Amino acid sequence: MEHPFRSAAIGGFNKQDVLDFLEEQAKQSAQAQQALQDQLAESERQEGALRRESGELRRQLEEVRRELETALRDRDSLRDRLGQAEQELSASRTRADGLARELEEVRRERDQAQSRTQALEPDAQAFVQLKERTAGVELDAHRRAQAIQEKAEGNAQKLRRQTEQWLTRLAREYDALRSQVETTISHAASELEKAGLCLDQVGQLMASQETALEELSAAYDRTDPSRVEAPVPLPEE
Repeated sequence: MEHPFRSAAIGGFNKQDVLDFLEEQAKQSAQAQQALQDQLAESERQEGALRRESGELRRQLEEVRRELETALRDRDSLRDRLGQAEQELSASRTRADGLARELEEVRRERDQAQSRTQALEPDAQAFVQLKERTAGVELDAHRRAQAIQEKAEGNAQKLRRQTEQWLTRLAREYDALRSQVETTISHAASELEKAGLCLDQVGQLMASQETALEELSAAYDRTDPSRVEAPVPLPEE
């Protein structure tokens, strides 16, 4: 490398030219080193920000997982309630069967009354009176049995409708909750993947900056391989 050094009056180069050159070289080296340090500091700042963002995303993912566990517990609770509703429906059916047996018993009583009426045929008047009374009993029993049966069927239909409505609402709420949880988990996983890629890029940038600094130092050392370290302070001419 050529240096614009003027020759001194007594051998060698002009001292001021040498000092100016060394000062300029030191200034350029300091500027280059400062620029590299600034880039390194910026990279460290970005890395810290990415780490904080990654920590926040992990925290959000953990919160989503806890919400999912709560949703699963709610689902199990709803299943238990559904089992109880099915048991109540079964009990209602059992009561309806009991009412049907009671109706059958009333019908047997009616048949028995008719048999007793036929046994009283020798006494026509008594037969007529007994027949009228039996007809009244039969009609009353039939009405009572019919009312009991209609009430039982109405209760069973009402309970069935309520159970179907509750099951439909339960399925709709569960589907909405499952869709929300799946969307949240998918978004959190995507954000974590982006943060990991950013960290990799920061690591690569720091490695390339370190290599560039080493190359710059080596290039500066190669600017004058034959130079001799100047004494400090320089001797006067």
